[in-house]
Amino acid sequence: MSIDCLNHIEIILVGTLKSGNVGSVARAMKNMGLAHLKLADAQCELDEQARWMATHAGDVLENARMYPNMREAIADAQYVIGTTARDRRTRTLLTPATMAEKVLRLVPANRVAIVFGREDSGLSNDELELCDDVMNIPTAPEMASLNIAQAVMVVAYELFCRAESQGPSKSVGRLASSAQQQEMYDHLRTLLLDIGFLNPQNPEVVLGKIKRLLTRAGLTAKDVTMLRGIVRQLKWYVNSTRQKGC
Repeated sequence: MSIDCLNHIEIILVGTLKSGNVGSVARAMKNMGLAHLKLADAQCELDEQARWMATHAGDVLENARMYPNMREAIADAQYVIGTTARDRRTRTLLTPATMAEKVLRLVPANRVAIVFGREDSGLSNDELELCDDVMNIPTAPEMASLNIAQAVMVVAYELFCRAESQGPSKSVGRLASSAQQQEMYDHLRTLLLDIGFLNPQNPEVVLGKIKRLLTRAGLTAKDVTMLRGIVRQLKWYVNSTRQKGC
């Protein structure tokens, strides 16, 4: 496998507070052959400090694309991997090594987004629910949090080394985009709340389990269209039954 496959991977920073960290991330990315940087809800400007920290990765920084929120930033990706420093009881956490193995099966047929959260609080629970998988970088328990550029470097290193050294792997076919899947889940949430299947106080608990089940299936655009058709038909049936007073 060639490192050219890394061109199908993008790094997304959410709510970044310090411009120097963005520059350092750009440098780490270029060191390891990654070129696509997106900033969602950035809380800083790409100023002189960012450019200084980027050193020879100014092109990565200057080509960074800005988005108002994470959902819009991941919309055109087919697979999304979030990062967290905390244990997640409801999610199986990937290590950087297992993440790299999975990503390199997904590219080049799919675009993969790897998402890093805020320096002080990481990704929110709602943001992690937008991710198909969640990754954790193992650290000493007394110091679990990494600087964001260090975290990006660990991830990028795993991707670069595996892409450079391993032979061709069996690739996954093209999946539905994140935007298509999230619209489907919004549609499904509305139906399941309407029929009382989800707890309106915390619908994401059960819906998250459904998402994980469907993620394992590897949904294509045609799959999403079919599932949305089922949801529409069920919604019609529920409404027509209520109108008849049944």
